[in-house]
Amino acid sequence: MNKSQQKGSKSDNKAWMKWAYVGIALIFAVAMVGSYLAPMFNKGQAVQPGNTALIGYTIRSADGQPLITTDQGLAEREYKKGNVVLLSGGMEIPVGGVISGENIAVLPVAYPDIPGFSGFSLLGFEINSISAGIVGMRPGEARTVSFAYGENTLEMDVNEEDAAGLGLNFTEWEVGDMVPLGLTTSPDIPVGNDTAEAPALRIGKITAKTTDSMVITYRYGSADVTLNGITG
Repeated sequence: MNKSQQKGSKSDNKAWMKWAYVGIALIFAVAMVGSYLAPMFNKGQAVQPGNTALIGYTIRSADGQPLITTDQGLAEREYKKGNVVLLSGGMEIPVGGVISGENIAVLPVAYPDIPGFSGFSLLGFEINSISAGIVGMRPGEARTVSFAYGENTLEMDVNEEDAAGLGLNFTEWEVGDMVPLGLTTSPDIPVGNDTAEAPALRIGKITAKTTDSMVITYRYGSADVTLNGITG
């Protein structure tokens, strides 16, 4: 794990604006397209393995809270409730493909600005779930896809010293708090004139805490997916 030296306290800003590095090797490139792109090709055709699909989506936490969405109306409704939901564009995804679970797909964030991050991250586990879950859908159809992680808990057990290295004040964080993490394909610290790669935002949650350690879980729950078109 590559740790940021950034320090911060819970009272400085909203929780999702603080972050830390988690090094994960490799990257999976997902082609992103603007939400203005109209559905294409056979409108009545069901998407099959080997196709490329254009989808809209809402990624939700394990407890159902929307984290990032292509649905501007949903984002606006959540803002009125005081919840921060990132707004993104559509995603083009291969259907029925299988990639390494720890690969990272970076989704661009159109609003709000998240300085210091390259975008919002999905892992290969989640891309695979979406890729398999949309098989058989037709353009205009919506479906909820649950994420499957197998035996991967996607948890970090950190003590007070580890938390400080992640920029977190251990005493100020409690069970249930959302913790922004940064996933990067370059876990090594750059030297000389090299520039560090901007991490992709990953939202974790404190799921357990004792007097000397806390567990940060960074699994997601599901994706609400709309098939906008079949592009290949």
